[in-house]
Amino acid sequence: MALGDVGEFARVTAASVAAGTDMAGTGASPPTRSRLALRGIAVSLAAGAMLLGPLLATGGEGPQRFGWNMYARYVSLPEAEVTTVDGEKEQVSLRDLVSGLRIEIDYFAPSAEFLCRTREDVLSVRVWNETPAREEVFACSGF
Repeated sequence: MALGDVGEFARVTAASVAAGTDMAGTGASPPTRSRLALRGIAVSLAAGAMLLGPLLATGGEGPQRFGWNMYARYVSLPEAEVTTVDGEKEQVSLRDLVSGLRIEIDYFAPSAEFLCRTREDVLSVRVWNETPAREEVFACSGF
């Protein structure tokens, strides 16, 4: 068949449709309506699972595996305040303690423990978050 021979292409196509075969002549029949419907259902279920899985994981507390929390929620970084032996309260920036803060990591206990171990004048450490609201006080005698 020549490249520009559209009539021959139409004749072969019409003959293959009439015979119920594909154009390659393998004898395979075209997919039936029920097969096409099953394929459509399978594709719809797969797409639904890809959307529903992360959507359900987003509702949990904090970032979840397979969830969209990294992109869908705002979480502020924690702040800390130490109480010294002489009763003074001092703000401490966790940005000075940790490089590359990530919102999915819980820094409450590790940062309090670090402050208690590195500063001898600290009695307790209060760590809090604004979003989501959370506050904990750690006594240095517990570490």
